[in-house]
Amino acid sequence: MKIGDVARQLDMPASTIRYYERVGLIERQRRVSGRRQFNDRALFALRFVQLAQAAGFTIAEIKSLLESYAQDPTDTGIWKPFAETKQAEVRRQIDTLQRMDRVLTELIGCRCSSIEACVQLATPADCAVHQSR
Repeated sequence: MKIGDVARQLDMPASTIRYYERVGLIERQRRVSGRRQFNDRALFALRFVQLAQAAGFTIAEIKSLLESYAQDPTDTGIWKPFAETKQAEVRRQIDTLQRMDRVLTELIGCRCSSIEACVQLATPADCAVHQSR
């Protein structure tokens, strides 16, 4: 399959596919008359990259995932701890974002006469305590 066909099939720019080849996420593809011919293994790797990116993995992490998957492709393979670690990281980020959202909600609803008054009375996390002042 040619790069344009792969790009259309995966809804991925050809330049991205070439980049993934350059950084080693997919193996260098055999060329016929100067054009890359993609095999099924490369298509799998590209789909894997798409899935891993949707899960929030970085390019470096995806490379490690692909390498660990190649060593043990079973459903209990060594790739699973990578996914569990990423999930824990994502959950920590969600907790942080939820705290930030609560602080912003409190600041937006603050009834202090000015932001300076709010800052002097309490930290942003305590702002709800003095909303009625």
